[in-house]
Amino acid sequence: MEKEYKWRADPLLLGQALLWASARIGSQSRTIHMRSQYFDTADGLLRRQEAALRLRRENERSVCCMKLRNENTPEGMRAHEEYECDAQSVEQGLAALPGKGAPRALCEAASAAPLELICTVDFRRCAVLLQQSNTVCELALDEGTLCREGRTAPLCEIELELIAGDEAVFHELAGELAEHLSLVPEPESKLARAMRV
Repeated sequence: MEKEYKWRADPLLLGQALLWASARIGSQSRTIHMRSQYFDTADGLLRRQEAALRLRRENERSVCCMKLRNENTPEGMRAHEEYECDAQSVEQGLAALPGKGAPRALCEAASAAPLELICTVDFRRCAVLLQQSNTVCELALDEGTLCREGRTAPLCEIELELIAGDEAVFHELAGELAEHLSLVPEPESKLARAMRV
């Protein structure tokens, strides 16, 4: 289960968030170029199941991911079932994802129908690992472009994801960051915003 907070941002806020994170003991950062391609069947099978199917290049790594929406979340936090595997194509990913716990019937149904590329998201992520006592979170500072059918729109957002440890500490960190920078929650996923471009 992926648990994360997501906030709207601009380049200035990204810089301020990086300064906030860099001042914390135990923080370490890396930069990743990410290019995400989202797929669905012509009749919108995955959309109807509130699922997202993504093939993403993360620097030199290629990862296929399926996310399923979970609505039972505290205010301001998003939670999803998330399954991923290394894969060079979405077809290869769909074959492997059931072994990672993804719904087999949904993967097989998607594999049986022609898949269409519905949008792409190309962005640079500054990922900062934060550790507080036994809790590890990743702060993601994302800036790039949403693209659909030749149209584009800018992407700029801040995410905080729980990696391991105490969920209460995770919520405290999110609250501290949001208050420090007066952050506004971003209720929509990258996919949802790309589909409106």
